[in-house]
Amino acid sequence: MTPHPPGRPTWLEIDLAAIVHNFGVARQSVGEGCALYPVIKANAYGLGAVPVARALTAAGAHGFCVAMVEEAIPLRAAGIELPIILLSGFIPGLEHQVCALDLEPVIFDLEAARRLSQLRGPHAPPIPVHVKIDTGMGRVGFAADRLSEVVASLDRLPGIQLDSILSHLARADEIEGAETTRRQLETLLAAVENLGPRGRTLRRSIGNSAGLLGTPEARLEWGRPGVMLYGASPFYPRRNWRDDGLRPVVRWVTHVLSIREVPAGTPLGYGHEFVTRKASRIALLPVGYADGYGRLLKGRAQILTQGCRAPVVGRISMDLTLVDVTHIPKAVAGSQVILLGADGPAFIGVEEMADWMETIPYEVLCRLGARVPRHYRPDLP
Repeated sequence: MTPHPPGRPTWLEIDLAAIVHNFGVARQSVGEGCALYPVIKANAYGLGAVPVARALTAAGAHGFCVAMVEEAIPLRAAGIELPIILLSGFIPGLEHQVCALDLEPVIFDLEAARRLSQLRGPHAPPIPVHVKIDTGMGRVGFAADRLSEVVASLDRLPGIQLDSILSHLARADEIEGAETTRRQLETLLAAVENLGPRGRTLRRSIGNSAGLLGTPEARLEWGRPGVMLYGASPFYPRRNWRDDGLRPVVRWVTHVLSIREVPAGTPLGYGHEFVTRKASRIALLPVGYADGYGRLLKGRAQILTQGCRAPVVGRISMDLTLVDVTHIPKAVAGSQVILLGADGPAFIGVEEMADWMETIPYEVLCRLGARVPRHYRPDLP
């Protein structure tokens, strides 16, 4: 996809066309009545918020969701003009940036709204805000039975315009969580219904990737697709990206630095945890846990080279990893190695790597190291 760049021969290839395809899966799932605000917090789950936002803007996104003000700054600097919702609100002292960048904070603290109102004043265009209620996540949000009081308080503040009421699903990705999801949705709907005519002027949102794909009732007026955009099923491990009609997004490429031929009984790496059982060819890769190739991958992970799988051996170092390529005679110094993605028909996905790392695809992506260059496929559909 990308010619060998200068420098360390390790990089990520991000398929923007696949992200656009996955956004299309979300859009097809929700239909015309639900606006989509892709979640691009944590630098688009480690893949690059600015190029991802540009691709999704062209694909018809209605706006974007980030976690904090700092994540919105590079988006505005890059010319992204769509609404940006701050899912985690803002801390005291950042009111000026919220106003200057035309951001839309989620409110779960009336004092934050008051600070914003005092700065904005009655003569400037009002700042759209979104009220979060806790329907069962137990993390942040007003109690649902306080919603009428909260809305009345916000309506009295100059410079503030309440746009929507939202909540967050705790177990939409689990079969066992269906009842929890139903109760959360009912709590949100009832709380907004209790607002009477005022409630009918407000949008509602509760659908994350799992909610949008798996719970039609959760689609409402706007939704927040996240991990599905980046090529992983929100229902992992019981479903995978293929089951949800998604496309893989990430291809992690490195190259063999050198190959050593060692006899049986040779200890390798820190702690000598791995000792060769036979004469072996051991490849050295210029990638390690500082790049996000975590230490839990030792003795579990495989890589792809010459279209074949090869096991990682020994402890993973900060910058280097060892692989046994004894059974792949064509593997030589300079050979391309795939850590994630396809090598011919062979494939390693982010979900498989999550298994090896005893975690979830979200964390695999978010841990991809900042020092690994990102390259993007420009051929958007």
